[in-house]
Amino acid sequence: MLFAIGLDSQFGMFETTISAFVDEFPSVLKKRKTLFTGFLCFVMFLLGLPCVTEGGMYVLQLMDWYSAAFSLMIISLLELICISWVYGIDRFFMDISLMIKRTPSLWWKLCWCYITPGTIICLLCFIVINHEAVTYDEYQYPKWAIVIGWMIAFCSIAPIPIIAVIQLLKAEGTFYQRLISCLQPTEKWGPALEEHRILYRKSLSLVSSRFPQKRESFVNPNANTTQGNNDGLCMVRTGDVLLTAESSI
Repeated sequence: MLFAIGLDSQFGMFETTISAFVDEFPSVLKKRKTLFTGFLCFVMFLLGLPCVTEGGMYVLQLMDWYSAAFSLMIISLLELICISWVYGIDRFFMDISLMIKRTPSLWWKLCWCYITPGTIICLLCFIVINHEAVTYDEYQYPKWAIVIGWMIAFCSIAPIPIIAVIQLLKAEGTFYQRLISCLQPTEKWGPALEEHRILYRKSLSLVSSRFPQKRESFVNPNANTTQGNNDGLCMVRTGDVLLTAESSI
């Protein structure tokens, strides 16, 4: 059972990594996806060898102690903030409705906006207050091992502020204008297929993101454009909006 659970987790995370690389470099990797997958599997195999040696449990404990406690929580919290409060929970609900043809329940909106972020913040505060240096049974890790543990924790978090600063420096205008520009979805944001992008563009005039895209919108004369996402967690009738967007094609 544990082996099956491990395989299930690895398939999900590994496919996400491969898809990210292939989507970022499609001209190079799309036709070589099988070869690239095999290469990454071999790299992960080599990286996992230290964990199965005689002292592998100490390596695994060091990785688990710092990576699972801090980086995972912080990244999850930032993802929730970006989706619910920067991109906009109502716009995100519209995107889901366009894909699955039905409206998610209110429970998911409450979880993504309030319950889950609040829970993660409480857990982070509890971890920080009660944090102790890594140990395994009676073994006390040396200081250089603890430094490596913190490096493991921050190596997955560091790209977030680094990329944010780079994007701010690339943008134009005052600091406020740069910030707003970086918070807006890019012009390439949306479905890949053109027939789906048409419906997506039409839906933008009905429910936009909190910081709308700089694109020409498709205006439906029968749409109620006052149903926006300017007040945070507004309860729009996503099902009716979806039918209106589909009928306007």
